[in-house]
Amino acid sequence: MIRDMKKVLLYLGKFPGYGFDIDGGSILARTLIDTLKKACTLDVVFIRKMGEIYEDPFVNSIKYVEYKDAFDNKFRRRLKNFANNQKALQNYIEYDVIVAAHVSKFFGFENYPIDFWKKTILFPMFCTTSYRRSGEIVPNEYLEQERIVMSHVHRIITPAETEKNDLINDYNVPANAITTIYRGINPLFLSNPHKQPSPNPQIVYIGSIKPQKNNKDAIVVLQRIIDAGIDAKLNLIGTIQDKVAYQNLLKEIDIRNLNGRVHFYHGLNQQKMAEILKKMSVNISVSNWETFGRGIFEGISAGLPTFVLSKLTSVKEICQENIGVYFADDTMQMADAIINILQNTDLYFKMSQALKTIADKVSYAEEKRKLLDSILI
Repeated sequence: MIRDMKKVLLYLGKFPGYGFDIDGGSILARTLIDTLKKACTLDVVFIRKMGEIYEDPFVNSIKYVEYKDAFDNKFRRRLKNFANNQKALQNYIEYDVIVAAHVSKFFGFENYPIDFWKKTILFPMFCTTSYRRSGEIVPNEYLEQERIVMSHVHRIITPAETEKNDLINDYNVPANAITTIYRGINPLFLSNPHKQPSPNPQIVYIGSIKPQKNNKDAIVVLQRIIDAGIDAKLNLIGTIQDKVAYQNLLKEIDIRNLNGRVHFYHGLNQQKMAEILKKMSVNISVSNWETFGRGIFEGISAGLPTFVLSKLTSVKEICQENIGVYFADDTMQMADAIINILQNTDLYFKMSQALKTIADKVSYAEEKRKLLDSILI
């Protein structure tokens, strides 16, 4: 399809992680830049905490605004940065399209004219319903700002129908204003089916260390598997985003005397992460909530039999009864299902083999094609 060369402004809070890119927001930032930079005239504004710098010769212009109280509670911090948002988008008249990768990037624009809002496309990321499902308390003022944005923004792109339904039900967003595009998983992760489990199985959980990810329950799963006589280890891949959660996790590991059985990986790029996944046996998630669950689908793309809590309905929606993914009601049921598969080579191979169907749904190339069609229409 031949398109006119539109001028697009992309407003990001996360930096594209070429050397450190396992965070979902960073990967989305990278995907958006790489998708758009050669298909339009692309200007990018980053909101930053520590003077980070980004360079890309194919981006027309790169600018920065600085977070006020950058390390405050995330909800308070975002509510204090209306002026930064307005500074970031002050030249909106110049652009055909304005894309923001987080609902808070459009906070503070309630009095802007319709000409501004008609240009806007939003990737909501986490909103109040998702935070609450993750066990977090959201200030009423924050929820009110979300409602203002949702009632004004022109188009929304979500990674799953579950989030689309939340936006319709919670904010009365018209269904035809929302497009669902699954996140694309880097082809680096694609792997042949794993034929049999290792006698010393390696369990992997991909996710930042923070309350949403409920990392302590991964320790509970590991303990039950070890108690069944299996010489298993747990690998936690993700940044430490909450120091208190991390310290509590270390205490749990120490109390259970599992120090030699839990390994942390921080600051990996995707290539290194893909290499590690080739050595893993089983992929799990005990997260409280996901709007998509990129880490889960990275493990799926790598052909790892996957075990997820049933409450992650966005994941269940995409997997659609695929035998390669087991949905457990709780950690004990998850651990018992893992024990079963580790003792059943035929079932293990069948699960791994079935995952290719899901990997095809979350194709990197398919995401880019759909993003171009949705953003540059």
